[in-house]
Amino acid sequence: MKKQLLVTALAASMSMPAMADFLGVYAGIDYNTNETRYNNHTDREDNLSGYVAFEHFIPLIPNVKIQYTDLDNHAFVNGESSVTNGILYYEILDNGLVEVDLGLAYTDAEGYRDDASFGQAYAAGKLHIPGVSMHAFADVIAGSLTSDDAINTEIGLAYTFNPDSLLLNVSVRGGYRYHQIDLRKSPRQETDSLFAGVELHF
Repeated sequence: MKKQLLVTALAASMSMPAMADFLGVYAGIDYNTNETRYNNHTDREDNLSGYVAFEHFIPLIPNVKIQYTDLDNHAFVNGESSVTNGILYYEILDNGLVEVDLGLAYTDAEGYRDDASFGQAYAAGKLHIPGVSMHAFADVIAGSLTSDDAINTEIGLAYTFNPDSLLLNVSVRGGYRYHQIDLRKSPRQETDSLFAGVELHF
């Protein structure tokens, strides 16, 4: 059944090209060079992060994005750490030059001594460079109504190789990312990283 639905969706996108800007799946993976500060110590370890997003043209139903960031650093005791975000958002502006998304995130943060789940605010933006298949982007997830908190921000540039394709766009991206995990039972954990990755847009 899932394969039949996929074939139907692909056939629809080919027969109705005008819908290509209103329905799509974004999937990406990044390689991060993380420098982590925790409990008065600093260490470096490389990790991966990834995301999948589904956007559509139905006005009242939010778009959906799930992203996962591995923040493990085995120089610390109990060195497993990660952040998973489930995001519901609306695209409130897209004029071909500027894109702005706003929404809410459900965050599952795992620190070296503690873990917690809580709601946060989400904002993202893109600025397209006219005449070039390149855009600048920025994302932020922050805020909490509890004593647990986390911050996830990134800024960077992306270049799309085949922007006019109706079936698949491939982009390479890179930039700077900052994470902070501040949980009740664990010292604050801060991670700075440069990242590079690839994004597919179906």
